[in-house]
Amino acid sequence: MHLPLWIGLRYHGAKNKQRFLSVLSWVSLLGMILGIAALIIVLSVMNGFQLEIKQRLLAVMPHGVFEKVDKAPVSNWPQALSALQDQLPKPVRLAPLVQQDAMLQVGGSLIAAELKGIEPSIESRLSGIDQHMIAGKFTALDNSRFGIVIGSGLAAQLGVTVGDNVTVKVTRILHTLMGPTPRSRQFTIVGVFEVGADVDATDAFIKLTDAQVLLGYKSQNQIDGFRFALDDAFAVGAFTDSFRKTPAATSWLIVPWTETRQQLFSAIKMEKVMVTLLLTMVIAVAAFNLISMMTMMVASKRNEIAVLRMMGISRKQVLGIFMVQGVSLALMSVIIGGGLGMLLAFYLGDLISFLETTFGFYIFDPSVFYISGLPSDLQLNDVLYVVVLTLVMALMFVLYPAYRATQIQPVEALHYQ
Repeated sequence: MHLPLWIGLRYHGAKNKQRFLSVLSWVSLLGMILGIAALIIVLSVMNGFQLEIKQRLLAVMPHGVFEKVDKAPVSNWPQALSALQDQLPKPVRLAPLVQQDAMLQVGGSLIAAELKGIEPSIESRLSGIDQHMIAGKFTALDNSRFGIVIGSGLAAQLGVTVGDNVTVKVTRILHTLMGPTPRSRQFTIVGVFEVGADVDATDAFIKLTDAQVLLGYKSQNQIDGFRFALDDAFAVGAFTDSFRKTPAATSWLIVPWTETRQQLFSAIKMEKVMVTLLLTMVIAVAAFNLISMMTMMVASKRNEIAVLRMMGISRKQVLGIFMVQGVSLALMSVIIGGGLGMLLAFYLGDLISFLETTFGFYIFDPSVFYISGLPSDLQLNDVLYVVVLTLVMALMFVLYPAYRATQIQPVEALHYQ
């Protein structure tokens, strides 16, 4: 068992006329090292971008919404809140919600928005929007009559800031002497938030009582549903599954944030898959060089194989010699490339910051992009995927040349020696 291992590793130190093969093997090794490191780094960066987007969205979004199954308004929300809280599989933070698609108008500009009526005093328990205010204060909603907080994207499109007025129009119909007209009311902007996601250009918040007046609700106890938040936003999937098995699921419909943003994260996942496939091809091309290198190695060692066969080495041991040589290259590339990739992925943010500070440039200009750094999230399953992929491809590409070595006939190989 030790003989194929010893001979296979010894072949890496080829000298004299085999020097070219030794250089070729190191070139193959370098190609796989770079491919492995690149794949680990890119996967970590894409994980980082996905995590960054989730965290930014969850700074404004609740972890989910409870609505009546029949989509009817909740008539007595304090009582409904208490009843729903008792039926949940575990305690969660709930808050009343009124939501409606709306149009915001300033002069001739008319922009679509998602209008949300919330209780400002308890909103901090559900989201961190108050920590992302770039103008005004979120708590100003509590002390204002018909005040509104909008995202920076909406503010930029409308050309407004804190203190300006904006007309909010909703699809609810108001019957007047002039006939049916959309409900509308003028609001004063009391704050502008920015989290660095698409919600900056879509979301607007008003006080719950103001939303009820705007939409013409008959009572201040009438709402559309409840926003909820968990201690861990990423555990919402398990919570949703548990809730749907409870009796409350017959009356309440749960809509977690993973479903409302399903298209966004499906697109990100697809991009990650495509990038992974492209970089996998880089590793495959580097690993494919093993076939040519091993084939040339077998041809150059033809006489030595014949001698070894005549000395009693079996075909199986010959196969093992060349399998050891090829797989050892793959193992070296996995160790070096994997270690380099994990090291760079782990310290990528600090490295980019150092380069930007040293050379005075930005990879992501803060004035253009929402982020100024390069996020990275190194995950063990990605590293394992790269390692297993590389070893499997190496075994596949080395097997054929190694098998060809076992077919060498000693008599024919040494006939002209």
